Amino acid sequence: FKLTLSLLSTDVEALVVQGPKLATVLRQVKKLEVTVLVLGQKKSAPFISCLCRPSRSEELVNQCINGADCLTIGVRKQSNGVSGYLINTRWQKNFWLLA
Repeated sequence: FKLTLSLLSTDVEALVVQGPKLATVLRQVKKLEVTVLVLGQKKSAPFISCLCRPSRSEELVNQCINGADCLTIGVRKQSNGVSGYLINTRWQKNFWLLA
C-alpha cells in the first residue's frame, strides 16, 4: 500500500511496512530521506500514567522524536473542551498550537 499526494509542491507518502516499529520507522526515514515526520499521539488516562510508565505508543513517538534524522513532530489534540493541539519536538515539549 502506497499513497502519494502532491500539495503545493509537497509530497506526502503513507507506507505499510512490517517489522519492529521503531527500527522500521527510523530505517524508512533514512531510506526515503524524509525531512519532516509527523506522528499522532494519544494521551493515556491519568490514573494509568501515574501508576505505570508511558504507553508503548507514547514511548515510540518519544523515541522517534529523539532518534530520527529529521524534524519529528508529535501532535496530540488538546484535552476536553480546549481548542488546539499540543506539539512535541526534540526542542519543544507540550507547545500549544491553536488551529
